[in-house]
Amino acid sequence: MKKKLEFTATQRDDHTWIYKASGHLYGLNDGYKFQDDVRDRVAAGARKVVVDLSAVDRIDSSGIGILVTIMWSASNAGGGLILAALPERIEHLLSMAMLLDHIDHADTVEEAMAKLDAMDLEPST
Repeated sequence: MKKKLEFTATQRDDHTWIYKASGHLYGLNDGYKFQDDVRDRVAAGARKVVVDLSAVDRIDSSGIGILVTIMWSASNAGGGLILAALPERIEHLLSMAMLLDHIDHADTVEEAMAKLDAMDLEPST
Protein backbone atom coordinates (compact mmCIF):
# COMPACT_ATOMS: atom_id res chain seq x y z
CA MET A 1 0.00 0.00 0.00
CA LYS A 2 1.24 3.47 -0.88
CA LYS A 3 1.80 5.85 1.98
CA LYS A 4 0.13 9.17 1.37
CA LEU A 5 2.50 12.13 1.11
CA GLU A 6 1.95 14.56 3.93
CA PHE A 7 3.75 17.85 4.42
CA THR A 8 3.89 20.78 6.76
CA ALA A 9 5.19 24.26 6.05
CA THR A 10 6.69 26.45 8.76
CA GLN A 11 7.49 30.09 8.14
CA ARG A 12 10.84 31.13 9.63
CA ASP A 13 10.68 34.77 8.53
CA ASP A 14 9.12 36.88 5.76
CA HIS A 15 11.04 35.10 3.02
CA THR A 16 11.90 31.67 4.45
CA TRP A 17 9.81 28.48 4.58
CA ILE A 18 10.78 25.07 5.91
CA TYR A 19 8.84 22.08 4.56
CA LYS A 20 8.74 18.69 6.23
CA ALA A 21 7.55 15.91 3.93
CA SER A 22 6.70 12.35 4.94
CA GLY A 23 5.45 9.27 3.16
CA HIS A 24 5.89 8.55 -0.54
CA LEU A 25 6.78 11.39 -2.90
CA TYR A 26 5.02 10.20 -6.02
CA GLY A 27 3.40 11.99 -8.94
CA LEU A 28 -0.04 11.70 -7.40
CA ASN A 29 -2.47 14.34 -6.12
CA ASP A 30 -0.63 14.71 -2.80
CA GLY A 31 2.72 15.18 -4.55
CA TYR A 32 1.30 17.85 -6.82
CA LYS A 33 -0.39 19.59 -3.87
CA PHE A 34 3.06 19.79 -2.28
CA GLN A 35 4.56 21.16 -5.50
CA ASP A 36 1.78 23.75 -5.83
CA ASP A 37 2.11 24.84 -2.21
CA VAL A 38 5.84 25.50 -2.60
CA ARG A 39 5.35 27.29 -5.92
CA ASP A 40 2.53 29.44 -4.48
CA ARG A 41 4.70 30.52 -1.54
CA VAL A 42 7.59 31.33 -3.88
CA ALA A 43 5.23 33.36 -6.07
CA ALA A 44 4.08 35.20 -2.92
CA GLY A 45 7.65 36.20 -2.02
CA ALA A 46 9.43 33.26 -0.39
CA ARG A 47 13.09 33.31 -1.42
CA LYS A 48 14.54 30.63 0.84
CA VAL A 49 13.02 27.16 0.91
CA VAL A 50 14.24 24.11 2.79
CA VAL A 51 12.63 20.74 2.11
CA ASP A 52 13.25 18.22 4.89
CA LEU A 53 12.97 14.77 3.32
CA SER A 54 14.01 12.77 6.39
CA ALA A 55 10.59 11.08 6.64
CA VAL A 56 10.13 10.37 2.92
CA ASP A 57 10.18 6.60 2.40
CA ARG A 58 10.04 6.42 -1.37
CA ILE A 59 10.23 8.61 -4.44
CA ASP A 60 9.41 7.86 -8.06
CA SER A 61 10.41 9.62 -11.28
CA SER A 62 7.45 11.99 -11.00
CA GLY A 63 8.50 12.82 -7.44
CA ILE A 64 11.95 13.67 -8.77
CA GLY A 65 10.23 15.88 -11.32
CA ILE A 66 8.35 17.62 -8.50
CA LEU A 67 11.65 18.41 -6.76
CA VAL A 68 13.09 19.75 -10.03
CA THR A 69 10.00 21.90 -10.60
CA ILE A 70 10.16 23.50 -7.16
CA MET A 71 13.91 24.05 -7.51
CA TRP A 72 13.36 25.88 -10.82
CA SER A 73 10.48 27.89 -9.35
CA ALA A 74 12.69 29.11 -6.50
CA SER A 75 15.64 29.76 -8.80
CA ASN A 76 13.58 31.66 -11.38
CA ALA A 77 12.20 33.86 -8.60
CA GLY A 78 15.72 34.74 -7.45
CA GLY A 79 15.58 32.38 -4.49
CA GLY A 80 17.16 29.18 -3.35
CA LEU A 81 16.04 25.70 -2.38
CA ILE A 82 17.98 23.20 -0.33
CA LEU A 83 17.01 19.60 0.35
CA ALA A 84 17.75 18.50 3.91
CA ALA A 85 18.20 15.24 5.78
CA LEU A 86 17.98 12.90 2.81
CA PRO A 87 17.46 9.27 3.77
CA GLU A 88 20.20 7.08 2.30
CA ARG A 89 17.84 5.40 -0.17
CA ILE A 90 16.47 8.74 -1.44
CA GLU A 91 19.95 10.28 -1.62
CA HIS A 92 21.14 7.33 -3.70
CA LEU A 93 18.25 7.67 -6.17
CA LEU A 94 18.66 11.44 -6.49
CA SER A 95 22.38 10.97 -6.99
CA MET A 96 21.81 8.35 -9.70
CA ALA A 97 19.43 10.77 -11.43
CA MET A 98 22.21 13.40 -11.13
CA LEU A 99 19.76 15.72 -9.40
CA LEU A 100 22.16 16.35 -6.53
CA ASP A 101 24.52 17.92 -9.07
CA HIS A 102 21.91 20.67 -9.52
CA ILE A 103 20.04 20.98 -6.23
CA ASP A 104 21.96 21.87 -3.12
CA HIS A 105 21.48 19.58 -0.13
CA ALA A 106 22.53 19.39 3.50
CA ASP A 107 22.67 16.77 6.21
CA THR A 108 20.33 18.68 8.52
CA VAL A 109 17.72 21.43 8.37
CA GLU A 110 20.05 23.63 10.42
CA GLU A 111 22.88 23.19 7.89
CA ALA A 112 20.45 23.92 5.06
CA MET A 113 19.35 27.14 6.76
CA ALA A 114 22.97 28.20 7.27
CA LYS A 115 23.65 27.63 3.55
CA LEU A 116 20.60 29.66 2.55
CA ASP A 117 21.50 32.46 4.97
CA ALA A 118 24.93 32.66 3.32
CA MET A 119 23.45 32.98 -0.19
CA ASP A 120 23.06 36.38 -1.83
CA LEU A 121 19.47 36.05 -3.02
CA GLU A 122 17.48 38.58 -4.95
CA PRO A 123 14.73 40.30 -2.98
CA SER A 124 11.17 39.68 -4.04
CA THR A 125 9.50 42.31 -6.19
